Amino acid sequence: MKLTAVLTALAAAASGYTILDAENFSTATMEGYWLVKYYSPTCPWSRRFAPTWEKVYKDLEDRLVENNVYFGEVDCKANRAVCDRAKIDGYPTVVFYNQGVNNGEVPGGQSYEALAEFAKSI
Repeated sequence: MKLTAVLTALAAAASGYTILDAENFSTATMEGYWLVKYYSPTCPWSRRFAPTWEKVYKDLEDRLVENNVYFGEVDCKANRAVCDRAKIDGYPTVVFYNQGVNNGEVPGGQSYEALAEFAKSI
């Protein structure tokens, strides 16, 4: 079971974008730099932010993967424990992880410009 979770996390990380949950979060985020979006599918702000988040990833995908920068997302309704561990208190929230360590929220993380500039600076 644990080997399956590791292989799934590695395969997803190779693509640059990962749906994170309680089973794969720690393993996936252990390597490289991660921008993780915490959201709720019922939150109107999360739904409004989704196209911006996807556009930043798609616009920068090649550059991000070359620099070991990965995007992930956590559905906080389905993965409450993961969100509680990260101390998420509002949606959407984008957090920067370096080698599995939570380095806090991305400044201005809900605007395309701020998020893209932060991702490019890693």
